[in-house]
Amino acid sequence: MQEERAQKSLEKLETKLKDIQNLGFSEKYSEIFELASQYTKDSRHYLKKGDHFSSFGCSDYAYGLLDAILIIEGKKGEFPE
Repeated sequence: MQEERAQKSLEKLETKLKDIQNLGFSEKYSEIFELASQYTKDSRHYLKKGDHFSSFGCSDYAYGLLDAILIIEGKKGEFPE
């Protein structure tokens, strides 16, 4: 159950990263986007190690950073959660 939840969260996060990159916000907010990307990599790493709690936590941090970009740009409601 925990593994499925962490995996699903990571998959959604990777989609959201691509969406923000396609909008061009990854360049405008390069430092924030890089942090979110690093947390995504960390999430993937922990998932592979079987540490689902840490994987999910890293995903949450990345979501927060990406949501901040969308809020600043007025696009928060345009993407599925």
